[in-house]
Amino acid sequence: MAKINAELEQQIKSMPDQLFDLIVRTYGDATPHLTWCGEAGIEIKQQFRLSPALAVTCSGAAAVNLLDQAWVKSIELDQTIRTM
Repeated sequence: MAKINAELEQQIKSMPDQLFDLIVRTYGDATPHLTWCGEAGIEIKQQFRLSPALAVTCSGAAAVNLLDQAWVKSIELDQTIRTM
């Protein structure tokens, strides 16, 4: 299974300076990786514990770097969810 859908991957690679709001799902607790994120220019907006993930804002270039991290399970856009 891919870490990211092809459309989003193409988007972050084609806009390295654009900021993206993303959900980064992790294998296990993300706490040990928070320092790495800060050093990589990734702003942590929220850390989820029940389903290990981070809500982040980062450039497309930083998002591409996330794809190479073994602790990253998946990356998707952080979007508003509406119910009927």
